[in-house]
Amino acid sequence: MKANETTLRKLIQGDQQLLVPLYQRKYTWERPQLTQLWADLTAQVDVLAEHRQDAPSHFMGSVVLAPGPELAPSRSQWIVVDGQQRLTTLMLALCAIRDHLVAEEPSARERINELHLINKFQQGELRYRLLPTQGDRAAFKACVDGTSDGGSDSLIGNAYQFFRRMLKEFDDPADPHDIARVESVLLDRLNLVQILVEKDDNAFRIFESINNTGMRLSQVDLIRNYVFMCLPTRGQHVYDEYWKPIQDQLDAKAMEQLMYLVLVLREGGEAQYNAVYRGHQQLLLTLSGDERRVEAYVQDLHRRARHLRQILFPSEDLPFAGQLRFLKEWQASTVYPLVMRLLELREDHHIDDKEVGEALAYVESFLVRRLIAGVTTGNLNRIFQRLAVQLVAEEEVPQAVRAALSPARLYWPSDEQLREEIRSRAFYWQGRTVQQKLILRRIEESLGSKERVDLADKRITIEHVLPQSVTADWLSELSHEGEDADLLHRQLVHTLGNLTLSGYNAELSNNSFAAKRRQLRQSGLVMNQQIAACERWGKAEILARADRLADHSIAIWPGPEESGRGSAASRDWTLLHSAVAALPAATWTSYSDVAELIGSHPVPVGVHLATVPVLNAHRVLSRSGQVSGSFRWTDPDDDRDVHEVLRAEGIVFDDAGRASADQHITAREIAELLGLPIAADLAETETAGNKSLSPQALTSLEERFLRQLNEASGPQAAGAVQRLLEHWCSRGGEVQYGTSANASCAPIIKVGGQTMYVIRFYAKTAEIPYGVLRKRRPFDDPALREELRHRLNDAPGVDIPIAKLELYPSIKNTQLANVAVFDVVVAALDWFMATVIALDEQEG
Repeated sequence: MKANETTLRKLIQGDQQLLVPLYQRKYTWERPQLTQLWADLTAQVDVLAEHRQDAPSHFMGSVVLAPGPELAPSRSQWIVVDGQQRLTTLMLALCAIRDHLVAEEPSARERINELHLINKFQQGELRYRLLPTQGDRAAFKACVDGTSDGGSDSLIGNAYQFFRRMLKEFDDPADPHDIARVESVLLDRLNLVQILVEKDDNAFRIFESINNTGMRLSQVDLIRNYVFMCLPTRGQHVYDEYWKPIQDQLDAKAMEQLMYLVLVLREGGEAQYNAVYRGHQQLLLTLSGDERRVEAYVQDLHRRARHLRQILFPSEDLPFAGQLRFLKEWQASTVYPLVMRLLELREDHHIDDKEVGEALAYVESFLVRRLIAGVTTGNLNRIFQRLAVQLVAEEEVPQAVRAALSPARLYWPSDEQLREEIRSRAFYWQGRTVQQKLILRRIEESLGSKERVDLADKRITIEHVLPQSVTADWLSELSHEGEDADLLHRQLVHTLGNLTLSGYNAELSNNSFAAKRRQLRQSGLVMNQQIAACERWGKAEILARADRLADHSIAIWPGPEESGRGSAASRDWTLLHSAVAALPAATWTSYSDVAELIGSHPVPVGVHLATVPVLNAHRVLSRSGQVSGSFRWTDPDDDRDVHEVLRAEGIVFDDAGRASADQHITAREIAELLGLPIAADLAETETAGNKSLSPQALTSLEERFLRQLNEASGPQAAGAVQRLLEHWCSRGGEVQYGTSANASCAPIIKVGGQTMYVIRFYAKTAEIPYGVLRKRRPFDDPALREELRHRLNDAPGVDIPIAKLELYPSIKNTQLANVAVFDVVVAALDWFMATVIALDEQEG
């Protein structure tokens, strides 16, 4: 084999073709892989923007090529033995860049096509510089040819749409060069190792060998090996004195975290987590030949390991231990560089315990207030990296921390802003569930509660007093407000004023407020007793409680410096833009769903989308699935019929002009598409088992589910669901009942220590949890999820779009009363069980 380092530009230049053979699987990259690549790419864009030409480029991995059947002196064709996923992704990103640029730079189409995507003078399939395996070719060629968006029925099209969305968000109108930098990084700063095998080699055998690798050395292993290579005479002493104590204090994950934090404290934002070894190697190169200096380097690692140990496992004798525990429970690893710097200054006697505590109070407030206000967390890493490096001993450290976090552009909400956000923002959609619980626990503690809230207790959940699934009684109660009861419910249900902590969520359910009051009176939590003291629960009571919670929050978490802060930041619409841009082709959402997600009213959402260019804004419809009568393109010269545009994208309308409900994306599914932490937490909550429940509690959950099922779907559908569950149990499966307020159940099978299920029944619908399945073997393979989709779509009236292969599509329970639908669903469940059992037996 011949190996050399290369770039995408060099790899695809000239008249050549990279051919993916038949034995390769189809394209499989989904959002997690694409998101990681985008993060790596934009990190390199920052390097270019800051003119740090000496900064290392990003290593993408290897590409193994073998001579292709059409290889000739006049034509270069190579079989892609390994690396097809990353190559296909990079080429799709180039297609997206071309199509993003063409609006402002029409020549971009011809330039990018002829330089990178096609062989202009070749015919047929030889025209494409990359030709994926047969199952992906049509979609890929559509992207290259610009004839469509890659289709709504392929992961190729999803990846293309992902890059279109990211480019739209990234494009800064004030920076004419930002997309050009993305293109430059894609072509020249994502390094690959090109391995060429000889013509006589068996390419398939090489493919098998490459994809049968064992455990790789970690970055910490590589650093350790390099360190002791630099210590030929003092290695044993340094190992015994410093390195072994580090290993004794920290596990493998924390060791890697330590190595990254050390680089951050030396280099600031230039440090990269996935290039830790390279960073330490360059650092050691400056010390090579001097064992004393290398020993001092390891001694510094040992000192910082003690600091990281204090952060991860704070001892009770530390006056600020409670604040460190809060940051750990918050999973605030982005602030660790700053905390490490504070502990360093404390150890060197530049600041005392009180000053550390004060600085940590500002950090905690910055995190909490921003979360309550729905501020995106994407820039937190850079904020705290920069601050950690800038902080010096000669200044008043706590005030320096507060001042550095106070500029309006960092959106640390003032007292006035915080109060308004608590009244109106959908707190339930912000951050992770554990972060929401931490905020409520801090508030409870400020109320003088004697009862310690143990967040590790899975029975402690966030309770909606006004329930998520509103009953007729609750709607009648809300209608007394003189406003649209349903709209009022959507505006109030997820706000902080309506949320509390409870260990009785299942019992409280969507009961009347009178029933909830009786239960809440028995709670040891002060906040629940305060709710129980109310005679009724409506808009006035929720807003009054929100104001009380705001008073406590302002007292607990100090705000930013107001002097020199400048004008207050306007509403942050970033989440709205991201949500709408994330909508795949052949899907739509409603103004209400987006408003629920971002904590707003549908009207300002509609006004904003009508006045500001937002990618995919035409895919936001009314709640009934109709195009708003006031819809207009933001470009006054755009005279396209929006219905025709949507139909061309795959949306199906009925005779009344309503878009198909099967293609509707809910607020929760948008959260999943965006990778919002709350989406994962909701999935985890639903898959929690019934192990700890008593037989009486389990029977109560079953009765509750059957009662709600009968009420919402009718006796015929309820009977069909019960027959399906009985069939499942007769095959050896089990049934798990949900403990959250919305009654649910799932036919489950337990294999390899994990619970698997392919359908979850609610009172009205049966949900297919692709969002959970895609993280579990064997259904992390998109081909298996696609087969499941095809099997279910064989049922009359069921049409699950491919855009939902990562989400939670559903069918109505009433459809199961149709024998043809029932039989298809039962057959799909049998296939699912057989597939899972086969994998379990295969893995022994």
